[in-house]
Parts: sequence; C-alpha cells; structure tokens
Amino acid sequence: MHFELYRIRSEELIREAAAYRLAHQAGKTGSAPRSRPAGTWRPAPRRLPARLRR
Repeated sequence: MHFELYRIRSEELIREAAAYRLAHQAGKTGSAPRSRPAGTWRPAPRRLPARLRR
C-alpha cells in the first residue's frame, strides 16, 4: 500500500517537474527581455580619464 502511494506521488512530481521545465524553456526561447525593446540596447558610454576632462 505505501509503495503504491510513493509510486503515484513520484509520478505526479515527475509530471509537475516536466511541465515546469517546459514552461521555463518556453519563456527562455521567447522574445528578448522585456526591460528594453529589441535591438536598441547600447553599452553605457565610458567616462573620459580625469586628465582629459578639464
């Protein structure tokens, strides 16, 4: 009886983990991060050295 319950619960956990993994992969392969529009990212401008900033 206990073995049967453990087997059923482990199958449920495996199914839930597979669904979570699929959802996570779908989110990763979707679009670019939502924090910025695609293609507009540029690195931050660098500051000039102190000797050149006068």
